[in-house]
Amino acid sequence: MALIFFTGAVVLALEVLASRIMTPYFGVSLYIWAGILSITLAFLAAGYYLGGLLCRKLASARLAWLFHLLPVAAAASVLAACAVYPLWFPVLAQANLIAGSFVASAVLLALPLVGLSAMNPLLIALSGGRKAADATAGDAGAGRVFFVSTAGSVLGVVVTAFWIIPTLTNFAALLWLALALAVASAAFGLRAQPLLVADRRRLLIAAAAVAALALAFIAGADRYMAMLTARGDGPYRFQVMAEYTSVFGNVKVVDMRSRDPREPPVKAYLQDGILQNRVTLDGVSVSMYTYVLDRLAGYFAPRASAALVLGLGAGVVPEDLRRRGVKVTVVEINPDGLKAATEHFGFKAEHFDIRIEDARTFVRRCRPTYDVVVVDLFQGDAVPDYLMTAEFFRAIRSCLRDNGAVVMNAFFDDADDAPNRRLMATVAAAFGTVMRFDLRDANGFVVGTNGLTPQAIEFSPVGIPPGLVDLVWRTLASGKVVRPVQLAGQPPLTDRHNVASLLFADSHLKRRRAIVEVLSPRVLVN
Repeated sequence: MALIFFTGAVVLALEVLASRIMTPYFGVSLYIWAGILSITLAFLAAGYYLGGLLCRKLASARLAWLFHLLPVAAAASVLAACAVYPLWFPVLAQANLIAGSFVASAVLLALPLVGLSAMNPLLIALSGGRKAADATAGDAGAGRVFFVSTAGSVLGVVVTAFWIIPTLTNFAALLWLALALAVASAAFGLRAQPLLVADRRRLLIAAAAVAALALAFIAGADRYMAMLTARGDGPYRFQVMAEYTSVFGNVKVVDMRSRDPREPPVKAYLQDGILQNRVTLDGVSVSMYTYVLDRLAGYFAPRASAALVLGLGAGVVPEDLRRRGVKVTVVEINPDGLKAATEHFGFKAEHFDIRIEDARTFVRRCRPTYDVVVVDLFQGDAVPDYLMTAEFFRAIRSCLRDNGAVVMNAFFDDADDAPNRRLMATVAAAFGTVMRFDLRDANGFVVGTNGLTPQAIEFSPVGIPPGLVDLVWRTLASGKVVRPVQLAGQPPLTDRHNVASLLFADSHLKRRRAIVEVLSPRVLVN
Protein backbone atom coordinates (compact mmCIF):
# COMPACT_ATOMS: atom_id res chain seq x y z
CA MET A 1 0.00 0.00 0.00
CA ALA A 2 2.86 2.39 0.70
CA LEU A 3 4.10 2.10 -2.89
CA ILE A 4 0.62 2.72 -4.33
CA PHE A 5 0.31 5.78 -2.08
CA PHE A 6 3.61 7.12 -3.41
CA THR A 7 2.81 6.45 -7.06
CA GLY A 8 -0.60 8.11 -6.59
CA ALA A 9 1.25 11.21 -5.44
CA VAL A 10 3.54 11.07 -8.48
CA VAL A 11 0.59 10.83 -10.90
CA LEU A 12 -0.85 14.18 -9.81
CA ALA A 13 2.59 15.76 -9.49
CA LEU A 14 3.21 14.85 -13.14
CA GLU A 15 -0.11 16.36 -14.23
CA VAL A 16 0.51 19.65 -12.39
CA LEU A 17 4.06 19.89 -13.73
CA ALA A 18 2.89 19.04 -17.26
CA SER A 19 0.57 22.05 -17.28
CA ARG A 20 3.45 24.35 -16.31
CA ILE A 21 5.90 22.74 -18.72
CA MET A 22 3.51 23.24 -21.62
CA THR A 23 2.58 26.86 -20.86
CA PRO A 24 5.59 28.53 -22.57
CA TYR A 25 4.93 26.53 -25.74
CA PHE A 26 1.13 26.33 -25.91
CA GLY A 27 -0.20 28.95 -23.49
CA VAL A 28 -2.98 28.56 -20.94
CA SER A 29 -6.15 28.77 -23.03
CA LEU A 30 -9.20 26.59 -22.47
CA TYR A 31 -8.14 24.51 -25.45
CA ILE A 32 -4.81 23.67 -23.87
CA TRP A 33 -6.39 22.71 -20.55
CA ALA A 34 -8.89 20.54 -22.41
CA GLY A 35 -5.94 18.73 -23.98
CA ILE A 36 -4.12 18.16 -20.69
CA LEU A 37 -7.20 16.93 -18.81
CA SER A 38 -8.54 14.71 -21.59
CA ILE A 39 -5.15 13.11 -22.20
CA THR A 40 -4.70 12.54 -18.46
CA LEU A 41 -8.07 10.83 -18.09
CA ALA A 42 -7.69 8.82 -21.29
CA PHE A 43 -4.37 7.30 -20.28
CA LEU A 44 -5.44 6.71 -16.69
CA ALA A 45 -8.40 4.76 -18.06
CA ALA A 46 -6.10 2.86 -20.43
CA GLY A 47 -3.85 1.96 -17.53
CA TYR A 48 -6.72 0.69 -15.40
CA TYR A 49 -7.94 -1.46 -18.28
CA LEU A 50 -4.46 -2.79 -19.03
CA GLY A 51 -3.92 -3.67 -15.39
CA GLY A 52 -7.18 -5.59 -15.27
CA LEU A 53 -6.26 -7.45 -18.44
CA LEU A 54 -2.89 -8.47 -17.01
CA CYS A 55 -4.53 -9.69 -13.81
CA ARG A 56 -6.54 -12.17 -15.82
CA LYS A 57 -3.56 -13.47 -17.77
CA LEU A 58 -0.59 -13.64 -15.36
CA ALA A 59 0.20 -15.71 -12.31
CA SER A 60 0.59 -14.06 -8.91
CA ALA A 61 4.40 -14.20 -8.97
CA ARG A 62 4.46 -12.43 -12.35
CA LEU A 63 1.97 -9.82 -11.10
CA ALA A 64 4.14 -9.03 -8.07
CA TRP A 65 7.22 -8.56 -10.26
CA LEU A 66 5.29 -6.40 -12.74
CA PHE A 67 3.74 -4.33 -9.92
CA HIS A 68 7.20 -3.32 -8.70
CA LEU A 69 8.66 -2.94 -12.21
CA LEU A 70 6.03 -0.49 -13.51
CA PRO A 71 7.36 2.50 -11.50
CA VAL A 72 10.79 1.86 -13.01
CA ALA A 73 9.27 1.83 -16.50
CA ALA A 74 7.38 5.04 -15.70
CA ALA A 75 10.62 6.65 -14.50
CA ALA A 76 12.38 5.66 -17.73
CA SER A 77 9.56 7.17 -19.80
CA VAL A 78 9.77 10.44 -17.82
CA LEU A 79 13.52 10.63 -18.55
CA ALA A 80 12.84 10.02 -22.24
CA ALA A 81 10.24 12.81 -22.25
CA CYS A 82 12.75 15.18 -20.62
CA ALA A 83 15.25 14.42 -23.36
CA VAL A 84 12.86 15.11 -26.25
CA TYR A 85 10.31 17.69 -25.18
CA PRO A 86 12.60 20.78 -25.32
CA LEU A 87 13.21 19.91 -28.99
CA TRP A 88 9.78 18.63 -29.99
CA PHE A 89 7.45 21.08 -28.30
CA PRO A 90 8.55 24.18 -30.29
CA VAL A 91 7.94 22.19 -33.48
CA LEU A 92 4.51 21.05 -32.30
CA ALA A 93 3.58 24.59 -31.25
CA GLN A 94 4.53 26.03 -34.62
CA ALA A 95 2.64 23.32 -36.49
CA ASN A 96 -0.67 23.62 -34.63
CA LEU A 97 -1.09 24.80 -31.06
CA ILE A 98 -4.27 22.88 -30.26
CA ALA A 99 -3.37 19.57 -31.88
CA GLY A 100 0.21 20.04 -30.72
CA SER A 101 -0.92 20.45 -27.11
CA PHE A 102 -2.69 17.08 -27.23
CA VAL A 103 0.41 15.41 -28.64
CA ALA A 104 2.63 17.18 -26.12
CA SER A 105 0.40 16.05 -23.25
CA ALA A 106 0.75 12.48 -24.51
CA VAL A 107 4.55 12.81 -24.75
CA LEU A 108 4.77 13.87 -21.11
CA LEU A 109 2.02 11.77 -19.58
CA ALA A 110 0.97 8.78 -21.66
CA LEU A 111 3.49 6.12 -20.66
CA PRO A 112 3.95 7.07 -17.00
CA LEU A 113 0.19 7.37 -16.42
CA VAL A 114 -0.58 4.06 -18.09
CA GLY A 115 2.11 2.30 -16.09
CA LEU A 116 1.30 3.88 -12.73
CA SER A 117 -2.49 3.53 -13.01
CA ALA A 118 -2.13 -0.15 -14.06
CA MET A 119 -0.65 -0.79 -10.63
CA ASN A 120 -4.04 -0.32 -8.94
CA PRO A 121 -5.77 -3.40 -10.38
CA LEU A 122 -2.53 -5.37 -9.96
CA LEU A 123 -2.49 -4.59 -6.25
CA ILE A 124 -6.17 -5.48 -5.92
CA ALA A 125 -5.40 -8.88 -7.42
CA LEU A 126 -2.36 -9.37 -5.20
CA SER A 127 -4.39 -8.36 -2.13
CA GLY A 128 -7.05 -11.02 -2.63
CA GLY A 129 -8.97 -10.13 -5.77
CA ARG A 130 -8.66 -13.73 -6.96
CA LYS A 131 -10.39 -15.21 -3.96
CA ALA A 132 -13.56 -17.01 -4.74
CA ALA A 133 -16.52 -14.74 -4.50
CA ASP A 134 -18.20 -15.19 -1.14
CA ALA A 135 -19.90 -13.11 1.48
CA THR A 136 -16.58 -11.96 2.97
CA ALA A 137 -14.79 -11.07 -0.27
CA GLY A 138 -16.69 -7.80 -0.71
CA ASP A 139 -14.98 -5.53 -3.23
CA ALA A 140 -11.76 -7.59 -3.09
CA GLY A 141 -9.95 -4.59 -1.60
CA ALA A 142 -10.64 -2.24 -4.52
CA GLY A 143 -12.06 0.50 -2.32
CA ARG A 144 -9.04 0.48 -0.03
CA VAL A 145 -6.55 0.49 -2.92
CA PHE A 146 -8.20 3.42 -4.71
CA PHE A 147 -8.62 5.30 -1.42
CA VAL A 148 -4.89 5.00 -0.66
CA SER A 149 -3.92 5.92 -4.23
CA THR A 150 -6.22 8.97 -4.25
CA ALA A 151 -4.97 10.07 -0.83
CA GLY A 152 -1.47 9.95 -2.27
CA SER A 153 -2.66 12.08 -5.19
CA VAL A 154 -3.96 14.72 -2.78
CA LEU A 155 -0.59 14.84 -1.07
CA GLY A 156 1.11 14.99 -4.48
CA VAL A 157 -0.82 18.12 -5.46
CA VAL A 158 -0.05 19.86 -2.17
CA VAL A 159 3.65 18.98 -2.16
CA THR A 160 4.03 19.94 -5.82
CA ALA A 161 2.29 23.30 -5.40
CA PHE A 162 3.87 24.36 -2.13
CA TRP A 163 7.32 22.80 -2.26
CA ILE A 164 8.41 21.33 -5.61
CA ILE A 165 7.36 24.23 -7.85
CA PRO A 166 8.78 27.03 -5.64
CA THR A 167 12.00 25.05 -5.11
CA LEU A 168 12.82 23.38 -8.43
CA THR A 169 12.51 24.20 -12.09
CA ASN A 170 9.94 22.11 -13.96
CA PHE A 171 12.67 20.28 -15.88
CA ALA A 172 14.60 19.43 -12.72
CA ALA A 173 11.41 18.38 -10.92
CA LEU A 174 10.67 15.78 -13.59
CA LEU A 175 14.18 14.35 -13.30
CA TRP A 176 13.93 14.10 -9.51
CA LEU A 177 10.50 12.45 -9.76
CA ALA A 178 11.98 9.85 -12.12
CA LEU A 179 14.81 9.20 -9.66
CA ALA A 180 12.34 8.91 -6.77
CA LEU A 181 10.22 6.38 -8.70
CA ALA A 182 13.24 4.18 -9.41
CA VAL A 183 14.50 4.32 -5.83
CA ALA A 184 11.04 3.66 -4.37
CA SER A 185 10.55 0.66 -6.62
CA ALA A 186 13.88 -0.83 -5.53
CA ALA A 187 13.27 -0.10 -1.85
CA PHE A 188 9.83 -1.69 -1.76
CA GLY A 189 10.94 -4.54 -4.04
CA LEU A 190 13.57 -5.59 -1.52
CA ARG A 191 10.85 -6.22 1.06
CA ALA A 192 8.19 -7.72 -1.21
CA GLN A 193 7.48 -11.30 -0.12
CA PRO A 194 5.91 -12.71 -3.33
CA LEU A 195 8.94 -11.79 -5.48
CA LEU A 196 11.19 -14.61 -6.63
CA VAL A 197 14.91 -14.15 -6.06
CA ALA A 198 15.63 -13.87 -9.80
CA ASP A 199 12.80 -11.36 -10.27
CA ARG A 200 14.06 -9.26 -7.35
CA ARG A 201 17.53 -9.22 -8.88
CA ARG A 202 16.20 -8.11 -12.27
CA LEU A 203 14.10 -5.43 -10.61
CA LEU A 204 17.07 -4.03 -8.70
CA ILE A 205 19.25 -3.99 -11.82
CA ALA A 206 16.57 -2.13 -13.80
CA ALA A 207 15.93 0.36 -10.97
CA ALA A 208 19.66 0.98 -10.51
CA ALA A 209 20.13 1.59 -14.23
CA VAL A 210 17.26 4.10 -14.41
CA ALA A 211 18.38 5.82 -11.19
CA ALA A 212 21.92 6.15 -12.55
CA LEU A 213 20.57 7.63 -15.77
CA ALA A 214 18.43 10.09 -13.82
CA LEU A 215 21.42 11.18 -11.72
CA ALA A 216 23.54 11.60 -14.84
CA PHE A 217 20.78 13.71 -16.44
CA ILE A 218 20.45 15.85 -13.31
CA ALA A 219 24.21 16.45 -13.23
CA GLY A 220 24.41 17.22 -16.96
CA ALA A 221 21.18 19.20 -17.36
CA ASP A 222 22.97 22.54 -17.80
CA ARG A 223 25.24 21.14 -20.50
CA TYR A 224 22.25 19.62 -22.26
CA MET A 225 20.44 22.95 -22.20
CA ALA A 226 23.53 24.73 -23.49
CA MET A 227 23.57 22.34 -26.43
CA LEU A 228 19.91 23.12 -27.15
CA THR A 229 20.62 26.85 -27.09
CA ALA A 230 23.54 26.48 -29.49
CA ARG A 231 21.33 24.64 -31.95
CA GLY A 232 18.19 26.74 -31.70
CA ASP A 233 18.83 30.46 -31.34
CA GLY A 234 17.78 31.53 -34.84
CA PRO A 235 18.01 35.33 -35.34
CA TYR A 236 18.96 35.89 -31.69
CA ARG A 237 21.48 34.58 -29.22
CA PHE A 238 20.13 34.01 -25.74
CA GLN A 239 21.72 33.58 -22.35
CA VAL A 240 19.60 32.96 -19.27
CA MET A 241 21.00 35.27 -16.59
CA ALA A 242 18.58 34.37 -13.81
CA GLU A 243 15.58 32.14 -13.26
CA TYR A 244 12.94 32.37 -10.52
CA THR A 245 10.46 29.57 -9.88
CA SER A 246 7.24 30.23 -7.98
CA VAL A 247 3.61 29.23 -7.78
CA PHE A 248 2.83 32.34 -9.87
CA GLY A 249 4.88 31.25 -12.86
CA ASN A 250 8.43 31.02 -14.07
CA VAL A 251 10.33 34.31 -14.37
CA LYS A 252 13.51 34.51 -16.44
CA VAL A 253 15.95 37.32 -17.07
CA VAL A 254 17.55 36.75 -20.45
CA ASP A 255 20.41 38.43 -22.27
CA MET A 256 19.09 38.74 -25.83
CA ARG A 257 21.43 39.70 -28.67
CA SER A 258 20.41 40.06 -32.28
CA ARG A 259 22.61 38.68 -35.02
CA ASP A 260 21.97 42.02 -36.74
CA PRO A 261 24.74 44.32 -35.39
CA ARG A 262 22.46 47.35 -35.76
CA GLU A 263 20.22 46.12 -32.92
CA PRO A 264 21.53 46.81 -29.41
CA PRO A 265 21.78 43.93 -26.91
CA VAL A 266 18.93 43.88 -24.42
CA LYS A 267 17.88 42.26 -21.17
CA ALA A 268 14.47 40.66 -21.42
CA TYR A 269 11.98 39.96 -18.63
CA LEU A 270 10.00 36.80 -19.40
CA GLN A 271 7.17 35.22 -17.47
CA ASP A 272 5.93 31.81 -18.60
CA GLY A 273 7.59 32.32 -21.96
CA ILE A 274 5.98 35.72 -22.66
CA LEU A 275 8.33 38.65 -23.33
CA GLN A 276 6.97 41.22 -20.88
CA ASN A 277 9.70 43.84 -21.18
CA ARG A 278 13.04 44.50 -22.83
CA VAL A 279 15.59 47.12 -21.81
CA THR A 280 19.00 48.00 -23.16
CA LEU A 281 22.03 47.20 -21.03
CA ASP A 282 22.03 50.81 -19.77
CA GLY A 283 18.37 50.55 -18.67
CA VAL A 284 16.41 52.14 -21.53
CA SER A 285 13.14 50.38 -22.33
CA VAL A 286 12.73 49.16 -25.90
CA SER A 287 9.15 47.98 -25.29
CA MET A 288 6.61 50.25 -26.96
CA TYR A 289 3.88 49.74 -24.39
CA THR A 290 5.87 51.34 -21.55
CA TYR A 291 5.97 54.69 -23.36
CA VAL A 292 2.30 54.53 -24.35
CA LEU A 293 1.19 53.80 -20.78
CA ASP A 294 3.31 56.65 -19.45
CA ARG A 295 1.96 59.12 -22.05
CA LEU A 296 -1.66 58.05 -21.56
CA ALA A 297 -1.33 58.44 -17.78
CA GLY A 298 0.05 61.94 -18.36
CA TYR A 299 -2.70 62.92 -20.83
CA PHE A 300 -5.64 61.72 -18.73
CA ALA A 301 -4.25 62.70 -15.32
CA PRO A 302 -1.98 65.68 -16.11
CA ARG A 303 -1.83 66.89 -12.51
CA ALA A 304 -1.55 63.48 -10.89
CA SER A 305 0.12 63.32 -7.51
CA ALA A 306 -0.59 59.65 -6.73
CA ALA A 307 -0.74 56.65 -9.03
CA LEU A 308 -1.53 52.97 -8.53
CA VAL A 309 0.27 50.51 -10.80
CA LEU A 310 -1.16 46.99 -10.88
CA GLY A 311 1.60 44.67 -12.10
CA LEU A 312 5.31 45.34 -11.81
CA GLY A 313 7.11 43.46 -14.58
CA ALA A 314 10.60 44.89 -14.93
CA GLY A 315 9.51 48.06 -13.11
CA VAL A 316 9.81 50.45 -16.05
CA VAL A 317 6.32 52.00 -15.88
CA PRO A 318 6.43 52.79 -12.12
CA GLU A 319 9.90 54.35 -12.57
CA ASP A 320 8.64 56.54 -15.44
CA LEU A 321 5.76 57.81 -13.32
CA ARG A 322 8.03 58.46 -10.33
CA ARG A 323 10.40 60.53 -12.46
CA ARG A 324 7.46 62.83 -13.22
CA GLY A 325 7.03 63.50 -9.52
CA VAL A 326 4.14 61.08 -8.94
CA LYS A 327 3.93 59.06 -5.73
CA VAL A 328 3.49 55.47 -6.88
CA THR A 329 1.97 52.43 -5.19
CA VAL A 330 2.82 49.13 -6.90
CA VAL A 331 0.79 45.95 -6.42
CA GLU A 332 2.53 42.74 -7.50
CA ILE A 333 1.41 39.22 -6.64
CA ASN A 334 4.76 37.52 -7.24
CA PRO A 335 7.60 38.33 -4.81
CA ASP A 336 10.05 36.73 -7.23
CA GLY A 337 8.98 39.26 -9.85
CA LEU A 338 10.03 42.02 -7.45
CA LYS A 339 13.37 40.27 -6.91
CA ALA A 340 13.99 40.04 -10.65
CA ALA A 341 13.15 43.72 -11.21
CA THR A 342 15.37 44.78 -8.30
CA GLU A 343 18.34 42.53 -8.99
CA HIS A 344 18.52 42.85 -12.78
CA PHE A 345 16.58 45.91 -14.01
CA GLY A 346 17.64 48.59 -11.55
CA PHE A 347 14.23 48.95 -9.91
CA LYS A 348 14.56 50.89 -6.64
CA ALA A 349 11.90 49.39 -4.38
CA GLU A 350 12.62 51.89 -1.62
CA HIS A 351 11.16 54.68 -3.78
CA PHE A 352 7.72 53.04 -3.93
CA ASP A 353 4.93 51.76 -1.76
CA ILE A 354 5.16 48.05 -2.65
CA ARG A 355 2.26 45.71 -1.89
CA ILE A 356 2.79 41.98 -2.48
CA GLU A 357 -0.75 40.78 -2.97
CA ASP A 358 -3.41 40.05 -5.55
CA ALA A 359 -4.53 43.13 -7.49
CA ARG A 360 -8.23 42.42 -7.10
CA THR A 361 -7.91 41.92 -3.36
CA PHE A 362 -6.13 45.26 -3.10
CA VAL A 363 -8.58 47.33 -5.15
CA ARG A 364 -11.58 45.91 -3.30
CA ARG A 365 -10.57 47.73 -0.14
CA CYS A 366 -8.69 50.81 -1.39
CA ARG A 367 -10.07 54.31 -1.01
CA PRO A 368 -10.23 57.13 -3.59
CA THR A 369 -6.65 58.24 -3.14
CA TYR A 370 -5.23 57.89 -6.68
CA ASP A 371 -5.43 60.10 -9.75
CA VAL A 372 -4.62 57.30 -12.18
CA VAL A 373 -4.57 53.51 -12.06
CA VAL A 374 -2.34 51.67 -14.54
CA VAL A 375 -3.39 48.07 -15.20
CA ASP A 376 -0.48 46.06 -16.58
CA LEU A 377 -1.40 42.55 -15.45
CA PHE A 378 -0.44 39.54 -17.49
CA GLN A 379 -0.10 35.90 -16.56
CA GLY A 380 0.42 33.32 -19.25
CA ASP A 381 -0.99 34.79 -22.45
CA ALA A 382 -3.25 37.53 -21.15
CA VAL A 383 -4.85 39.34 -18.25
CA PRO A 384 -6.29 36.68 -15.90
CA ASP A 385 -10.03 36.15 -16.36
CA TYR A 386 -11.04 37.34 -12.90
CA LEU A 387 -9.41 40.70 -13.65
CA MET A 388 -11.53 41.16 -16.80
CA THR A 389 -14.92 41.79 -15.21
CA ALA A 390 -17.16 44.76 -14.57
CA GLU A 391 -16.80 44.18 -10.83
CA PHE A 392 -13.03 44.55 -11.06
CA PHE A 393 -13.26 47.85 -12.93
CA ARG A 394 -15.87 49.16 -10.51
CA ALA A 395 -13.45 48.37 -7.69
CA ILE A 396 -10.75 50.31 -9.58
CA ARG A 397 -13.14 53.25 -9.91
CA SER A 398 -13.52 53.29 -6.12
CA CYS A 399 -9.73 53.76 -5.87
CA LEU A 400 -9.80 56.92 -8.01
CA ARG A 401 -10.35 60.52 -7.05
CA ASP A 402 -12.89 62.58 -8.97
CA ASN A 403 -11.88 62.87 -12.64
CA GLY A 404 -9.35 60.02 -12.24
CA ALA A 405 -8.64 57.53 -15.01
CA VAL A 406 -7.70 53.89 -15.50
CA VAL A 407 -5.16 53.08 -18.22
CA MET A 408 -4.94 49.42 -19.25
CA ASN A 409 -2.42 47.50 -21.33
CA ALA A 410 -4.19 44.71 -23.21
CA PHE A 411 -3.92 42.41 -26.20
CA PHE A 412 -6.68 42.85 -28.76
CA ASP A 413 -7.97 40.36 -31.30
CA ASP A 414 -6.90 41.62 -34.75
CA ALA A 415 -9.12 39.17 -36.64
CA ASP A 416 -12.43 39.68 -34.78
CA ASP A 417 -13.45 42.92 -33.10
CA ALA A 418 -16.32 41.38 -31.09
CA PRO A 419 -14.08 40.26 -28.19
CA ASN A 420 -12.48 43.71 -28.11
CA ARG A 421 -15.90 45.36 -27.88
CA ARG A 422 -16.83 43.03 -25.02
CA LEU A 423 -13.79 44.33 -23.17
CA MET A 424 -14.83 47.93 -23.94
CA ALA A 425 -18.33 47.19 -22.64
CA THR A 426 -16.83 45.76 -19.46
CA VAL A 427 -14.82 48.93 -18.80
CA ALA A 428 -17.83 51.07 -19.76
CA ALA A 429 -19.83 49.38 -16.99
CA ALA A 430 -17.68 51.34 -14.54
CA PHE A 431 -16.62 54.47 -16.43
CA GLY A 432 -18.60 57.08 -18.34
CA THR A 433 -16.01 57.54 -21.09
CA VAL A 434 -13.98 54.75 -22.67
CA MET A 435 -11.26 55.20 -25.29
CA ARG A 436 -9.31 52.57 -27.20
CA PHE A 437 -5.86 52.90 -28.72
CA ASP A 438 -4.67 50.09 -30.97
CA LEU A 439 -2.80 49.19 -34.12
CA ARG A 440 -2.82 45.85 -35.86
CA ASP A 441 -0.23 43.36 -34.55
CA ALA A 442 0.62 45.51 -31.52
CA ASN A 443 -0.50 46.01 -27.95
CA GLY A 444 -3.91 47.57 -27.42
CA PHE A 445 -4.74 50.10 -24.71
CA VAL A 446 -7.98 51.02 -22.98
CA VAL A 447 -8.65 54.18 -20.99
CA GLY A 448 -11.68 54.66 -18.75
CA THR A 449 -12.52 57.94 -17.06
CA ASN A 450 -15.40 59.82 -15.50
CA GLY A 451 -13.58 63.09 -16.02
CA LEU A 452 -12.66 65.14 -19.06
CA THR A 453 -10.84 63.66 -22.03
CA PRO A 454 -7.96 65.60 -23.61
CA GLN A 455 -9.01 67.62 -26.66
CA ALA A 456 -5.73 66.86 -28.41
CA ILE A 457 -2.68 64.73 -27.72
CA GLU A 458 0.49 66.79 -27.65
CA PHE A 459 3.13 64.26 -28.47
CA SER A 460 6.80 64.67 -27.57
CA PRO A 461 9.38 62.11 -28.67
CA VAL A 462 11.73 63.06 -25.83
CA GLY A 463 12.99 59.98 -24.02
CA ILE A 464 11.69 57.51 -26.61
CA PRO A 465 14.25 55.46 -28.58
CA PRO A 466 14.28 56.60 -32.23
CA GLY A 467 13.16 53.21 -33.50
CA LEU A 468 9.97 53.38 -31.41
CA VAL A 469 8.93 57.01 -31.94
CA ASP A 470 6.72 56.34 -34.98
CA LEU A 471 5.03 53.30 -33.41
CA VAL A 472 4.32 55.12 -30.15
CA TRP A 473 2.95 58.16 -31.98
CA ARG A 474 0.74 56.12 -34.30
CA THR A 475 -0.64 54.17 -31.32
CA LEU A 476 -1.48 57.36 -29.43
CA ALA A 477 -2.97 58.93 -32.56
CA SER A 478 -5.23 55.90 -33.05
CA GLY A 479 -7.29 56.81 -29.98
CA LYS A 480 -11.06 56.78 -30.45
CA VAL A 481 -13.90 57.35 -28.01
CA VAL A 482 -16.04 54.23 -27.84
CA ARG A 483 -19.65 55.19 -28.50
CA PRO A 484 -22.56 53.37 -26.82
CA VAL A 485 -23.89 52.35 -30.23
CA GLN A 486 -20.66 50.47 -30.86
CA LEU A 487 -21.29 48.36 -27.77
CA ALA A 488 -24.84 47.40 -28.68
CA GLY A 489 -25.34 43.69 -28.19
CA GLN A 490 -22.06 43.36 -26.26
CA PRO A 491 -22.83 42.70 -22.59
CA PRO A 492 -20.03 43.31 -20.11
CA LEU A 493 -18.10 40.40 -18.67
CA THR A 494 -19.09 39.78 -15.06
CA ASP A 495 -18.15 37.50 -12.22
CA ARG A 496 -21.37 35.56 -12.86
CA HIS A 497 -20.65 35.07 -16.57
CA ASN A 498 -17.02 35.45 -17.55
CA VAL A 499 -15.96 34.00 -20.91
CA ALA A 500 -12.86 36.15 -21.43
CA SER A 501 -10.53 33.19 -21.96
CA LEU A 502 -12.86 31.76 -24.61
CA LEU A 503 -13.37 35.09 -26.39
CA PHE A 504 -9.66 35.77 -26.76
CA ALA A 505 -8.48 32.17 -27.14
CA ASP A 506 -7.74 32.41 -30.87
CA SER A 507 -5.72 35.62 -30.56
CA HIS A 508 -3.79 34.18 -27.60
CA LEU A 509 -2.88 31.10 -29.63
CA LYS A 510 -1.67 33.27 -32.51
CA ARG A 511 0.51 35.36 -30.20
CA ARG A 512 1.95 32.34 -28.43
CA ARG A 513 2.88 30.74 -31.72
CA ALA A 514 4.73 33.88 -32.83
CA ILE A 515 6.73 33.94 -29.60
CA VAL A 516 7.71 30.27 -29.88
CA GLU A 517 9.14 30.99 -33.33
CA VAL A 518 11.56 33.56 -31.85
CA LEU A 519 12.70 32.13 -28.53
CA SER A 520 15.27 29.37 -28.24
CA PRO A 521 14.50 25.97 -26.67
CA ARG A 522 16.64 26.82 -23.64
CA VAL A 523 14.60 29.93 -22.93
CA LEU A 524 11.27 28.13 -23.33
CA VAL A 525 12.14 25.24 -21.01
CA ASN A 526 10.42 25.70 -17.61
